[in-house]
Amino acid sequence: MIFKRKTNNLNELKETEEIIKYVKDLEDKINLLEQKIKKVEKESLKNFSKFSISRFNSFNDMGGDQSFTLALLDKENNGFILTYLFHKDGVRLFTKPIIDGNSNYQLLDEEKIILRQAINGKGESKK
Repeated sequence: MIFKRKTNNLNELKETEEIIKYVKDLEDKINLLEQKIKKVEKESLKNFSKFSISRFNSFNDMGGDQSFTLALLDKENNGFILTYLFHKDGVRLFTKPIIDGNSNYQLLDEEKIILRQAINGKGESKK
């Protein structure tokens, strides 16, 4: 419709102008959506998207796998490990930050396993 021959018909000219305006409006909306998608994609890199969890027996004199370790990481392998150690005399709760898949804190064997599983996208585990 844009490449029509010249016409003196005002109705056809008006329709063509409306179509051009409509297409320009659509272009503006598409550009806005592209900007929003880029923003959401950038923000989503910081969301936790990898995890792994495992229950285990932290002390040989206790049964039932009452302790657990949980790793939550973003797409860039940043996040934390949460470890809950259960003992008959009490409980301990630890968090250790993870940056680029590593921690500056010494990790328990269970934490190392869970961290590797989270990085590799293995999800839930049971020892």
